[in-house]
Amino acid sequence: MFKIYLIGTIILFTAIILNVVIQRFGIMGWYEFLNKLQGIGKITFTTMVLADYLWLFVGYPLCLGFSSYLGEKLCDILLNFK
Repeated sequence: MFKIYLIGTIILFTAIILNVVIQRFGIMGWYEFLNKLQGIGKITFTTMVLADYLWLFVGYPLCLGFSSYLGEKLCDILLNFK
């Protein structure tokens, strides 16, 4: 149970940090994307730039997946520490 909690916490903090960073660079995050999609519909896709697409569909999943991997490795280290 501790392992699941630790990995989830690391993913959460990573997501928060990533959202702050992309906001500073002006790249669209999931929250903004979903709000635009709900507000203006399919036109959202024509308002997006390449960086938005790359971030949402490649960069963000890779970063969160990597944070999960790091969380698992950290947990293995902490639980096997003797």
